[in-house]
Amino acid sequence: MKIRKTRVHPRRNEEPVKAELEHRPPREELERFIGSIPGATFFHTYSWLDSLEKAFGNFRALWLIAREAGALAGVMPVVRISRGPFSYLWSLPFGTYGEPLARDGRVREALLAEFLRLARAPGCLEGGAVLFSGETPAPASRGFRVTMEECRLVSLEKGFDEVWNTQWSSKRRQLARRGLDAGVVVRSLETEEEVMRFHAIYAGESRAWGGVHPYPERLFLELFRRRGGAAIFWGAFLQEDLLGGHIDFYHGEMAQAWQGGMTERAGEFEAGAILIKSAMEEACRRGCRVFNLGSSGGNRGILFFKESLGGREHRYPVIMARKRWWALVRGRSGA
Repeated sequence: MKIRKTRVHPRRNEEPVKAELEHRPPREELERFIGSIPGATFFHTYSWLDSLEKAFGNFRALWLIAREAGALAGVMPVVRISRGPFSYLWSLPFGTYGEPLARDGRVREALLAEFLRLARAPGCLEGGAVLFSGETPAPASRGFRVTMEECRLVSLEKGFDEVWNTQWSSKRRQLARRGLDAGVVVRSLETEEEVMRFHAIYAGESRAWGGVHPYPERLFLELFRRRGGAAIFWGAFLQEDLLGGHIDFYHGEMAQAWQGGMTERAGEFEAGAILIKSAMEEACRRGCRVFNLGSSGGNRGILFFKESLGGREHRYPVIMARKRWWALVRGRSGA
């Protein structure tokens, strides 16, 4: 379904780049193009966007599409979040990566420019794009501010044995071996009932941290139903006892650690590290070049854990704008 068509003015001697906002572009064509771009992630796929739209009633998944000579030349995933008569526009929400994908830098610039134009529309309260590649728009569009976020990446170029022996700390390896020797077994979760058990653990741990709003169970279930081979819901078991779980995404060159949750007993057996070990081994089997451990949110304990697994800092920009009057309203309400 085509929603809006715009045209970005070309540089001298160049044809204009057409940008088109679509709700349901042809799935096969889109997935084939996304799969051909090295910087694409699981968050660019139909599986992620469909799951968001299904799980959250006020989310509408869209793609900015650029074509040249009729052929797909660039895409940028977008989610419009309704809030009464207004909306938010993010690429993408929850800090996930949604930057434009294109082989031609001119097409990428055109997609981002059109996204920023849409984010400035009168009815858009807030808009932003998470640009994982690390390329900061220059200059930043008027009315937008740029902040830098961080995540921790582990290189898988030389295989898991190299990661295990040289990037994991000796203490982390020792603790993980102890848990494995005690009988901890990692396998993928097989039923929705197991996913619900894991979500209960995850939600309980998230609330215990304070200030953390866990994702709803329905999002986990929607992802589980659409997982194909791109998402694995891992569980760490001691006999029949589920100690904890982890959700990891695999797409192209990058494996992405997304969400995890552990019981109080999990720490005794180093279940968290054992789950990551299994996820990294799977990433290496699939030929992924990097394992993304995600952001630490400023938590020093989480940061120390990720660095003990070989995580190295990667910083990337988030460009964002908010209507001034809406920022004042949010400030007064504490939202």
